[in-house]
Amino acid sequence: MTSAIRQPDPFAPAQPDLLADATPDPQSPERMVAFVRPKLAALLAEARGASRMPWTAQVAEVNAIVFHNMANWLPPEERDALRAAFREEFTRLKAAT
Repeated sequence: MTSAIRQPDPFAPAQPDLLADATPDPQSPERMVAFVRPKLAALLAEARGASRMPWTAQVAEVNAIVFHNMANWLPPEERDALRAAFREEFTRLKAAT
């Protein structure tokens, strides 16, 4: 007994797009900007509202690094302005300690 080789049916419907319902990339630039802006605004507001350093030395250093890196998701002008504002507040708070 020989087995026949089956070829695909040329009239069969095309395979559906398996990625049509895929969720958008969770780290797309638009989503990251929407996630980052309020976090940066909250850190900056906390720094501006404080008369002295509101964080321990270790947390302050981590916040400075996190702020700088998270700002990378923003457009360059906004990124640079927020970094300068945070740096100014950070310097003020370190001097007040």
